[in-house]
Amino acid sequence: MVKKEYICEKGKKSSIIIEDLKTEIKEGATMILGFAGIGLIGPIVANTLIEQIPDIIEIGFVTSEYLPPISVFYEGVLKHPFRIYYSTMHNLIVGISEVPFQVATAYNDLSKTINNWLLSEDVKAKEVVIFQGIPQRGIIDDYPVYYAAEADMIESLEKFDIKKVEKGIIVGAEATVLNEALSSKLKAYALFTPVLEIPTPEGAAAIIEVLNKIYSLNIETSKLIEEGKDIKAKMLELAEKAQAYQQQQQLPERPKEGYTQYFQ
Repeated sequence: MVKKEYICEKGKKSSIIIEDLKTEIKEGATMILGFAGIGLIGPIVANTLIEQIPDIIEIGFVTSEYLPPISVFYEGVLKHPFRIYYSTMHNLIVGISEVPFQVATAYNDLSKTINNWLLSEDVKAKEVVIFQGIPQRGIIDDYPVYYAAEADMIESLEKFDIKKVEKGIIVGAEATVLNEALSSKLKAYALFTPVLEIPTPEGAAAIIEVLNKIYSLNIETSKLIEEGKDIKAKMLELAEKAQAYQQQQQLPERPKEGYTQYFQ
């Protein structure tokens, strides 16, 4: 009988630093990873979980030679751009990367480090979840959530009324994490939803509602939905102004001050 060999070496250019050594991660944890991609679905989902899960705490961060020269801060407090949190109550690890890496190949190294840590004796995680937006043009009125997963996870995901993506490709950081997981004992799946090329909080809200069902969470999404409506209203306003301006351009020439109304 051929025994499958699971290999997951650590990346050479990245490391995970755990500062909170008192918190013990329970075996079988799920890691939710939020990368800064189109629509900012990942960071919005991760930040919302961090804000609302009662017992979640920051336990460490990720370092990499490929991280861009960017610092982030909240209310004047400096934060690592790629942080790791843990909730004992839900046995959830949440990773949030608020800046993209400088080169795409950096994610290959990073995914090795993440998977190596998740499979280590200190963690022994069960699965990793990533999110990716499906770029759409124009106003989005509906945010269905789709999934792509390993074969033995499909039955469990189908119970939550998520639509399966029949065929497609995943690119970027999320793809490298999934590919690395496929070569290891770690389970992995991806959730998708339509997004704009700007922050799309309504899409993030749709994904959070799915996470609420899967992991028995109680994350409130009404604020994200309202933010999405505000963004949509501003987009419609800009579109109407642009259309009015184009129509004005087609009319006989008028005094220039007549055009200022479109730039207020």
